[in-house]
Amino acid sequence: MFIGDKGKPNKFHSVRRNYDIVIDNEKFTLQKLMTRLGFYTIINQGKFKETEIVYDTERKLLSGAGLILRKKITAKRVYFSLVRISSMSNVENREKKSFLGECEEKDQPSDFPVQIATEINRIFNNVFTIDLVDVVKHSSPYIKYEIVGNKYKIVSGTGYEAEISFETLKIKDLRTGVRAKKRNFSLKMEIDPNYAKEREQILYTIERWCKELVFVNRNRFEIAEVAVRIPEVKEEDGKKGSNADQNKKRKSRKEIKQELEQNQEGA
Repeated sequence: MFIGDKGKPNKFHSVRRNYDIVIDNEKFTLQKLMTRLGFYTIINQGKFKETEIVYDTERKLLSGAGLILRKKITAKRVYFSLVRISSMSNVENREKKSFLGECEEKDQPSDFPVQIATEINRIFNNVFTIDLVDVVKHSSPYIKYEIVGNKYKIVSGTGYEAEISFETLKIKDLRTGVRAKKRNFSLKMEIDPNYAKEREQILYTIERWCKELVFVNRNRFEIAEVAVRIPEVKEEDGKKGSNADQNKKRKSRKEIKQELEQNQEGA
């Protein structure tokens, strides 16, 4: 069962921006940020490790509706949360997040279907016409990604703080078994209207001087889902084959690598 909220909620909501790392040189990127930010201090917060597990039904009724139900596991706490994704292009407005409650690491959403369904309806003003209790009951682990890396705090002369991290996402689709690894640069900023100038300065510095970082308008779940997505296999006439046919044609990366090595040996 939920064990309450041990954390202290922030006064202002925060936004996380993710960037592809084209040239992976953490020291080089940090040096440029320190030089170009001027009267800002970058403080090393050390290594970190977090795990997120996203739950959904077999037909992906939740994520298909833009709703991410996840369990987050950190060194200090374990909790369930919701993220609602809209189609807005502005990254600061496309997500609405809600904390559900702290839990035990072994807990599953299906252990609390009524509580979670009630909270979803409350947060999103009863916009769902489906039976959410039943949906939550039938949700199961979908995608898991472990986030490891180094975290830094950016502190301005006015006291505003932002957080950056150089991350490796170790991703697994828990239903297909497909795995992937992705390097990611993350910028987390609290949206306090009193510090709009500081946020703009940080964003400008990254986008103007750190060309090795390329912004992606996706959250971590969307990045993970794309990374493990199996491409559709099409028939010669351009039509999709059946699921059974597609499964026969799919090969693991290991099998493809072995075939290439055998071909090279026989050449």
